[in-house]
Amino acid sequence: MKKIYLVALTLVSSMNLFGQATFTDSTKSCDYRLMTSLHLGTVGFGLDFKYNSGIHTARLGYSTIPFHYATVIDMGSKLKMGAETKVSYNNIHLIYDLQPFKKADWFRLNAGAAYFVSASVFAKLTPQDSINAKIVSLSPEEIGNVSITVDSKGFAPYLGIGLGRAVPKNRFNVNFDFGTYYLPAPTVTVIGTKLLSNNTSLGTQLTEDLKAYRWMPMLQLNLTYIIK
Repeated sequence: MKKIYLVALTLVSSMNLFGQATFTDSTKSCDYRLMTSLHLGTVGFGLDFKYNSGIHTARLGYSTIPFHYATVIDMGSKLKMGAETKVSYNNIHLIYDLQPFKKADWFRLNAGAAYFVSASVFAKLTPQDSINAKIVSLSPEEIGNVSITVDSKGFAPYLGIGLGRAVPKNRFNVNFDFGTYYLPAPTVTVIGTKLLSNNTSLGTQLTEDLKAYRWMPMLQLNLTYIIK
């Protein structure tokens, strides 16, 4: 009787363990699909929502770089120029991650695209002092200012690699992306006022000179959390 009781107890225990293991595996393979990720890197900071199905992960997100800086530059000969710089990069992106090697789940291939709602660099130079040339004296208001805008907004494809698991083993992990966007050819606009107004042709020349500068490297840190 004791032997029968021990055998029955062993079978029940085994069934419980098997059921728990099956539930755990099912949770890992079926439930852990939806994730969110904070990212920070060379294309800015932002938020992604990710969906995983096995070796495939798709992520939809938004990135932004808001930057504004102003200073005074000493040009020599008692001439100082106020320099104002604004950088605005904002993109909505959709990137597909593929895990090509089953045993190397830390390595990923990335491909996708982004639409850069804004991708501009603006710089403005304004004289801070009067210019004295013999009997002529020109105030900063009489000299005027010049502003330069470099704009690359539009559609940009992306290719890269990822290091670190796309899906955390637990609830949270850290991974990295290395790649590049191929931006639209930049358009340069130069606007001057007063004595600096004759600079329109400079914008055309700079547009031609910068047309090959379209690669925007991405080095990015991702903090991923499993929602479900």
